Amino acid sequence: MPSCLGIYIEDKLIKYAKVSKEKDNIKVESFDVKFYEDLESTLNQIIQETNSQKTPIAINISEEMYNYFEVFSLLSNSDIKKSMDIEFEVLCSDKGYNKELLESRYVLLPNSENMDKLKVINVCVNKSELKDRVDKLEKNRLVSARPMPTSIMNLLEADKNSNAIIVNIEDRTYITILEKGNLSRISIAPEGMKDILYRINDRENSYSKSYEICKNTTISSQGINIEEGNEYLEYIMPTLYSIVNAVKNEIGNVNGEVNKIYITGSGTAINNLDLYMQDFLGEIPCEILKPKFLEANSLKIGIKEYLEVNSAIALALDGLNMGIKELNFVTPKVIPISLSGSDGTTGDNKKMSFSMKGKLAPVEKLMFRLIAIAAIFLVGYGLIGRAIMNRLDDTFKDAETEEATTKKAISQVDSDQTTVNYMIDEYTKQIDKMKGGTSQVQGDSSGELTKDAIPNFLNQLMFSIPQNVIIESIENSKGNHLIIDAKSKEYQQLGLFKAILYNKKLLNNVTSTGSVKTGEYVQVTIEGDLP
Repeated sequence: MPSCLGIYIEDKLIKYAKVSKEKDNIKVESFDVKFYEDLESTLNQIIQETNSQKTPIAINISEEMYNYFEVFSLLSNSDIKKSMDIEFEVLCSDKGYNKELLESRYVLLPNSENMDKLKVINVCVNKSELKDRVDKLEKNRLVSARPMPTSIMNLLEADKNSNAIIVNIEDRTYITILEKGNLSRISIAPEGMKDILYRINDRENSYSKSYEICKNTTISSQGINIEEGNEYLEYIMPTLYSIVNAVKNEIGNVNGEVNKIYITGSGTAINNLDLYMQDFLGEIPCEILKPKFLEANSLKIGIKEYLEVNSAIALALDGLNMGIKELNFVTPKVIPISLSGSDGTTGDNKKMSFSMKGKLAPVEKLMFRLIAIAAIFLVGYGLIGRAIMNRLDDTFKDAETEEATTKKAISQVDSDQTTVNYMIDEYTKQIDKMKGGTSQVQGDSSGELTKDAIPNFLNQLMFSIPQNVIIESIENSKGNHLIIDAKSKEYQQLGLFKAILYNKKLLNNVTSTGSVKTGEYVQVTIEGDLP
């Protein structure tokens, strides 16, 4: 029975699952979650404990980037490859990437919006980071290294007549969109369990204990009322709120109605997460993703323990010839098969012998000499030509890299200068406005608001506001009550801003209205009281 050890690796945490398959029967033989300081020694320990020294191993890639292209569906495979190489070079030039430092793969997908073209998802990863991870398993049979957002699809029996979204909350949050059962789009939200665990770890000084705290935490299904007595929810809820907003944003990118949302990953350790997301996402059914082959009634261990390692199970299925093979970033090791036995015979034990009897004729000697001279000339010419071409290629690549880097730096400087000028004008207006209203505020507040309260608040706000949040106005309506109108291109940045106002105690009784999207900006009104 073939088997594979799936290992999902992230910062400080490893999930693993050894999975075997016989025809359509899939069995999870062993699994667990480990926390580590030394990655290589922990990997060796897992391989020893699962007796997987000769077992195929499948892992995830990390810090990958996703880009999207289109190609005409009638092109040949070789022409599609050439087209993808050109598209990738243009992309690297536009974004200032060094193409030589990246390893990329792509997969062709149906295009429901244009039947004459195919949709292409390009995945690229830093070569040095990939090599560092692969080298730690060089003595083992590493057969697969693929992106987590596509591997997780192995667990789902996709419905060809509906659209679905898989939300995999790991260190980051991977959002996989399926349209009519086919992969359509992949998005990554930077917020995830890593943010939650690091915040709790700052207090508990134990990453494993922080994880156990999450497993013992139950959130309100309404997503608003914080449980009394649970002091860790303030570290958890802002991140979950940002994740829900990221999912909401992706729902708008789906071509048609979303019929179901599946939730998986370390985030499911938090109890009632599916109910929490259901409250925010309205009528779209939300449920925890259960592997299609697992039957809860036949399991000796609770189903939640298996769901905890869903990512590792999905990677193991990659190694058992499931998943998208085009996105494999390693070449599986092949055991060489000798065509001859130790006695010099071939595999079918027939002796192979060659003999050239008799002396060479003068014409034959001349022919051999001419052939040898021609061969030497061709080899020398080829080596010299290759050396020249390689030198030219290196020169052109260096020039392109320098040009792209210079363009990027100039663009960044212009962008930063514009942003700085805008923010200086905005904050100057706000400070002048608030200073002008100080005397009136003192009269309205009956002495509750000190003279320097508002300037002190503005000074703290200047050093606390997230980079991508723009404040449009700050109004002191009465007493010590402030109303802040802010906008950003990203939902999560506004959620982070609100959390900063609360956590740093810049304002008390912090509340916010629902967000409104105008053009490319999301606008929100935040209210609170000066301490």
